[in-house]
Amino acid sequence: MQFGAHIFGVGELADPNTLVEAAQLAEDLGYHSIFVADHIIVPRGLESKYPYSGDGSFPYAPDQNWLDPMVALGYLAGLTQTIRLGTSVTVLPMRHPIVTAKQIVSADHLSGGRVIFGAGVGWMAEEFALLGEPFRNRGRRADEYLQLIKTLWTEDNPHFEGTYFQVSDCGFAPKSAQQPHVPIWIGGESRAALRRAARLGNGWHSAGTSLAELPEKIGVLREELAVAGRSEAEFVFSTFPTDRFTVELIGQFAEHGVNHMLVPVFSFDSNKVKQRLEMIAKDVIEPYQSGA
Repeated sequence: MQFGAHIFGVGELADPNTLVEAAQLAEDLGYHSIFVADHIIVPRGLESKYPYSGDGSFPYAPDQNWLDPMVALGYLAGLTQTIRLGTSVTVLPMRHPIVTAKQIVSADHLSGGRVIFGAGVGWMAEEFALLGEPFRNRGRRADEYLQLIKTLWTEDNPHFEGTYFQVSDCGFAPKSAQQPHVPIWIGGESRAALRRAARLGNGWHSAGTSLAELPEKIGVLREELAVAGRSEAEFVFSTFPTDRFTVELIGQFAEHGVNHMLVPVFSFDSNKVKQRLEMIAKDVIEPYQSGA
């Protein structure tokens, strides 16, 4: 089992020193990965329901500092050595896919092949509207964008004919430092998201799954992987558990095939984030790894 920490890059964690301190602490403690979140512009009035809170409310104020994840990846690439750096998740259909492909692969190049590209379709319709991007067809566009991005990352003379983008007679470099390309972990809990992960991703990256929900979601992923003719052995099952994070829970998730877990460190208080990174490493991860 590998363990990651979502440090968001929001509020106090948007401060450059605090962000680096959290990242370097996670690296020193042996975490596999850290992740930063993606929102470009936050409307003051929201009718869209946030899918990861009980009442659908979005817990972040519009005026809180919120780092662009692509810039944060590049910044952290030069100030860490071994820890993997990921987006959790990039809202792909509200961003230009060619620019996004360049940003992600540049961070991968600068980090020596340590980037994980977490991608999802998003939920905040009002943000799409402010950016001038359509919301209703975001799933179809995300599917095409993922295929285009992989083409740019892997083909020496990229050629792509899609509904929204056509690319030919061009060069795109650098290529990924990882082979065959930067791993793509697809976020989302819906059947469509799970299908997208199995068909187009290298992993599934859940933002919230209970032990009770896990078997059904893993079952769908395995079905879709089989339909796509893909091997489960080369696929990452990454989850953020909503149950209390314990040694026993890690084992239960592992029994279902989960091989990467996000630990519950989120706080608006940066000191609490660092305290939780240390506490979970000492009290949960180390005993699990030692078999205690």
